[in-house]
Amino acid sequence: MQEMIEKGMVKVEDSARVRELMHTMLNGDVYTSLQAVGNLGAIGAPAVGPLMQALLAADSNARWTVAMALARTGAEAVEPLIGLLLVADDELKNPAVWALAEVGVLRTSQSECCRALTAAALLKQGDPGGVAEVERVFELSGEAFTGLAMEAYEGT
Repeated sequence: MQEMIEKGMVKVEDSARVRELMHTMLNGDVYTSLQAVGNLGAIGAPAVGPLMQALLAADSNARWTVAMALARTGAEAVEPLIGLLLVADDELKNPAVWALAEVGVLRTSQSECCRALTAAALLKQGDPGGVAEVERVFELSGEAFTGLAMEAYEGT
């Protein structure tokens, strides 16, 4: 049984630790909350699903704390955050845009498709900081990437 659990995406120990850290993150004082954010980021992929659920359910102030933890998980959070940008209202989009910018997807992702979808989502959001970052990347990346991103933008 333990072997089956470990072969799955999330070990039982990871799941329990994520729940514990999320409780601390959302209910602790500033110092312990920030420690929990860092620890959730270190867990990585197993924390992304529960953090995305928390982002959807949290009140406005807690969303920003959850976004910090998602940003700390890095590339594992990119796809769910992009998906959220395409369907959510501004209350959810703003922390998601911030988290994507913190991950540095537009500058660091090896996948041109991922970078183009992120650029499209940031343009759709219309946040001045996100738009400015996309424009910088367009200048550095050339016409082919700009065309791909604009195609994604127009198609979403």
